[in-house]
Amino acid sequence: MTMTSMIHADAKKSVIGRVFDILECFGDQPEQTISSLCTQTGLPPATVHRMLAALSEWGAVERCSRGTYRLGMRLWRLGWGVPEMRTLKDVARPVLVDLHRVTGEMVAVCSKMGFEIVVADVIAGQSAVTLDACSRRVPMRDSAPGDVYMAFGGVHSSEMVESLDFAARQRLHEIRHNGFAVRRSNSPEGMTWLAAPVIDEVGSVRSTLAMIVPDERVNVTAMGRVLVEASRRVSASFHSLVTHIS
Repeated sequence: MTMTSMIHADAKKSVIGRVFDILECFGDQPEQTISSLCTQTGLPPATVHRMLAALSEWGAVERCSRGTYRLGMRLWRLGWGVPEMRTLKDVARPVLVDLHRVTGEMVAVCSKMGFEIVVADVIAGQSAVTLDACSRRVPMRDSAPGDVYMAFGGVHSSEMVESLDFAARQRLHEIRHNGFAVRRSNSPEGMTWLAAPVIDEVGSVRSTLAMIVPDERVNVTAMGRVLVEASRRVSASFHSLVTHIS
């Protein structure tokens, strides 16, 4: 490879990296402005404007109001086609529907992305509780789903567990014993998260099921028991699916 082609390759990587930086911003806040994207990415306004124009033309983002952008349907369709995510949603969705009908609370499927937890699917129904009150992405250490990954040996959990103090390790032991984790969020709305593991065919944590409940309505024992049973149903469906494919 010539020096000129190497420079062009580096420039192309840089452009792609900047595009991903911009798209990543929409994960926490569905609607963004050029100003907010500049603040988060450190890119100049002219660069952000130029990239948004290209992404809009392709259909990755769209303008939803004057000066405001959101992710476009074309990007959503591509994301839906990711095999692992599609399988997860297809298997878990019927159980989520049943869980929401039984409890009347917001329920979700949460997965790990690096050292963060992301909400992959959610059913809220007519409840006044929405994910606007809860971040769709939270650090593993600050969430019930993250506690589940660490307690049941999810990826990257071992090095995290080693850095925890005795009280935190004892809490993880209790999570393994009970089968689910509980965390009260720091949001002003006063929400409690409960989460239980979805175990894949090789015994690893594939994902988690979660319930997000206002503090005044939470019944940890009863809701935890229902959530654990629901997560076992999803786990069993995964096992059956793998067996059928094999």
